[in-house]
Amino acid sequence: MLAFIQYQLQSYIRSLRFIPPVILFFVWVFILYAYNYAPILSSYAVSSIAIYLAMTWITMSVFTLDEESEKHILISHLKSKVSYLFGKWLTILIVMIPLLLFAIFFPIITNSFKGNMTISLYAYAFYSHLAFVAFGVIVGTLFSATKFATKKYSWLSAVLMIVVSLGSKSLIEMTSLFKWILWIFPPVFKVVGYMEGEDQVIFNTTFLKDSVFVVIYLMIAAVLLVSLFKRKER
Repeated sequence: MLAFIQYQLQSYIRSLRFIPPVILFFVWVFILYAYNYAPILSSYAVSSIAIYLAMTWITMSVFTLDEESEKHILISHLKSKVSYLFGKWLTILIVMIPLLLFAIFFPIITNSFKGNMTISLYAYAFYSHLAFVAFGVIVGTLFSATKFATKKYSWLSAVLMIVVSLGSKSLIEMTSLFKWILWIFPPVFKVVGYMEGEDQVIFNTTFLKDSVFVVIYLMIAAVLLVSLFKRKER
């Protein structure tokens, strides 16, 4: 597995596909903190959304690195389709680490916040960014490694899913009918909903329930993606 991850990282770097999403992410964060005295939580909410977009893009790029023939050879060497999928995910998470650290620590190093960081703010910053990384990996995998990965519309479908998930709160407010449809989309407002207003996080029962919902959603999504990937590669 380690050799496979190393090979994937080398292939991804050589392909230069990482340049557009990474540069756009860095530019987004630079612009976000162009002025000092930025609010902490709402700024982290914006960078969380940025990492959501970047990780969806990176995930789709990593999963489309291999040609079909090369993919089958790699799966045969790994002796498991699931190992191939997990290897891809681990590769993506390694690529994610510098982006995550940059998003969280850049405004602290440049003293861009108007308030002071606390342990609870650090904890929620990591939680929100990791949750959105996971959302991006889920969306990217769905539209690049399953039967939903049609060449013509995969990128458009991924963008549509991101837009709907980001606008789900407004859609639900328009009509309660959407509440029963939008549960299949990443629950982004179960995360960023706590990053509005004052720079403090209240870890109450509602927060705990929403966090558990997010974790359960990600676990179910991962299980479904494994099943969909195995069906595609029959």
